[in-house]
Amino acid sequence: MALRISLVGVFTGAVLGGVGRAAVAVIHLSEPAQGIAAVVLSAATVGILIGALAGATGAPLLGAVVGAALTAVVYLASLPIVLFFHFLGTLTAPPLVEVIAVGALAGGIGGAADRMAARRRSSGSGRDVT
Repeated sequence: MALRISLVGVFTGAVLGGVGRAAVAVIHLSEPAQGIAAVVLSAATVGILIGALAGATGAPLLGAVVGAALTAVVYLASLPIVLFFHFLGTLTAPPLVEVIAVGALAGGIGGAADRMAARRRSSGSGRDVT
């Protein structure tokens, strides 16, 4: 079975992952601070990467599983840093379930978008501009 990377899934997953992770970061910031842009931008970058990788699968269920798994790994790897900032009073640590839901949704919707685009291509229902 050949590996086929889905560009529609990559783009959709990346957008949803970036927006979702940025939203989680903004929600859990305690108060506006000077470093807010760096925190939100780094969270969005992680979300873009996870969403793109999960959406590249081109399958909704597999994309959701990959998105959830990658998110869990990144969450656990970054937990000491997040807890340090929590100790400083800069932010509150987001719940694991909340962060995993964002990764799973980004991957699942990215996979579903590719599946819908593939159906549209195969049925020939694409709009021709003449």
